Formats: sequence, structure tokens, C-alpha cells
Amino acid sequence: MRRWLKRIALASGAVLLAEALFALLRPYPRLDEFDPSIELGDPGNPTLRVAVLGDSSVTAPGVAAAEEIWVSRVAASLAATRHVILRSLAFGGARASDLIAEQLGPALDFGPDLVFLSVGANDVLKGVPIWRFERQLDLLVSELTSEGALVVQSGVGDLGTIPRLYPPLRNLVSCRALAFDRAHRRVAWRHGSTVVTQRTDDHQVWYEDRGLWAEDLFHVSAAGHERWAGVTLAAIEPLLMEHDGSG
Repeated sequence: MRRWLKRIALASGAVLLAEALFALLRPYPRLDEFDPSIELGDPGNPTLRVAVLGDSSVTAPGVAAAEEIWVSRVAASLAATRHVILRSLAFGGARASDLIAEQLGPALDFGPDLVFLSVGANDVLKGVPIWRFERQLDLLVSELTSEGALVVQSGVGDLGTIPRLYPPLRNLVSCRALAFDRAHRRVAWRHGSTVVTQRTDDHQVWYEDRGLWAEDLFHVSAAGHERWAGVTLAAIEPLLMEHDGSG
């Protein structure tokens, strides 16, 4: 019996490895990335300094211009009543450890009022242990909140919706992504930060609508970024109303 269980486990592992290699090595178009850093709004209005730390969810391969990125859309909305100075430190492929090593210091030097922390997907996909990710995320949020910034965390959406993935790998990735999303929420509870509720969006739409995905079937299209902007604005508007009132 043990021999058969071992064979089944090895066969399952081989299937998952084959699927992972197919997803990673399958040819796909190389897409341009963008820096959404910008200054928007009337300088006579209250200034809001916004720092963005993250990965390709911010540099956005799959859109046609920086203005289509979710954080650019959010900044444009905020600039209706504020002078927004947005600085992005994000780069593609970044994990939480990369944010600590290369993005946290410049973000603190910038002195932000609001921070978007968009991280977790690469940690999920690259096999980072969840305990290590949570510890690193805790450090990031602790350092940023200690400086008085409002911190908004991305959480981790259902990465199993990525079109490049197929069952059973898709199911495994979905489970890992949910666990990492819960880590985001534990960290937010400890430090009083906010997690964007990406998982309130309709999962089935992300499975079925290929228009939400870029040509590489991995990154998100402009339509996907528009949906991300919507859930992000819903999360931060109450925070900024409270912040503006206390100021």
C-alpha cells in the first residue's frame, strides 16, 4: 500500500512539475512595462504624496500606456480634489524580500502620506514559504506605518484564474494564493493597515473573460486594471475622508 501511495505522490508531483514548466516556458510575447510616477492636480489643493511598492501588477505589461494602470486611474480620481505626487518604486518579478532590499528605503525617504503595497503574487508562484512572506510583509508594513503613512495592501487575488494555468496546478495555486491573502490580513490586523478586497470581485469573470488578460495570458489587460482600480478606490475613499477630516 505504501508503495502505491508513493507512486501516486510521485506521479502527482511529476504532473504538477510538467504543468509548471509548460506555463513558464510556453512562448509568449514580451510586453512593455511602465512607470506610473506622475504629478497630478491643482498645486493649490492639499498635497497627497503617494508611494507605490510592488511588482508587475504596477509596471503593467499588458496595457498600452501608463494612464491605464490601476494606480494611475486611482491617482487621477484622487487628483480631482488634491495635488497628487505619485512615486512608483515597483519593478517586475519583485517579491516581498525585493521590496525590503530595494524599495522600502526610497519609499521612506519620499515621506509618503499614502502607500500602496502590491506584493505577494510572485512569492506564491516562486515557492516562497508562507511564514517567510508573512514575516517580510510584517516588516514592510511596520516600517511604513511607523512613519505615519496610510498603508493599503493589495492582498492576493485568485491566481488560479491566470489563463496559463491548468488543473491541477491551477487548484494548487488558488489554494496557495488564498493562504497568502490571509497572511496579508493578519499583518493588516496587527498594524492597522488596510487590505484591498480583491476577492469580492467576481471570480468567474476572471476565469471566463479573456479580455481582462494581456496577450501573454499571464498579466492583466487595461480592462483588468480598470477593475482593480475600482476595488482599490472603494477601499481607500473612507480612509482618506477620515485622514482629511483629522488633518
